Amino acid sequence: MKIKSILDLRPTQFVLGMKEIEFKVGKIRALQPTELKAYCMNHTIPVVLGPRKQVYMIDHHHFARACWETDTQCFRLKVVKDLQSLKENAFWNFMIQKDWVYLHDQFGYGPHFVANLPVDIRCLADDPYRSLAWAVREAGAIRKIDIPFSEFKWAAFFRRNLDMPLHAKSDFKLAIREAIRLAKSKDAKSIPGAL
Repeated sequence: MKIKSILDLRPTQFVLGMKEIEFKVGKIRALQPTELKAYCMNHTIPVVLGPRKQVYMIDHHHFARACWETDTQCFRLKVVKDLQSLKENAFWNFMIQKDWVYLHDQFGYGPHFVANLPVDIRCLADDPYRSLAWAVREAGAIRKIDIPFSEFKWAAFFRRNLDMPLHAKSDFKLAIREAIRLAKSKDAKSIPGAL
């Protein structure tokens, strides 16, 4: 596996929460070199080796994007599965079955075709509901758990239930307060990470 740049890693999702990226970029820029190295060691990017020698990240897309935005080169990878021998269709069927790919866009539409996934971390769209899920987790109303794409499940829940539109000019603090209330509701109890 030859990785020269974070851009060599293929995403397995269409969107990011840009507010989380902004936070991570600010954090990385504030770190001293030794602190940055320790931070990177604590954010190992899990990858799957796929057909045509492609390397797919299955988590830590936000960290990878923050690394690109700050020109941070000290990221680490962990190979979770080597599926290079599989044909393309078998590979993607396996990835979907394992829930290692998220095929919905920034509007909540999907699933889309895997062939339309972005080629690198620069091409992911901003989903404000994914930012909201992150902010609610940071506020302590959702547990951080190790289930793939759990924040996207919360984003979808907030998209369906939030009583206000969410976009670049929305009152994000008000949205967080409302989302915290929703996260504590009985309707949210079945979502991974519910308290």
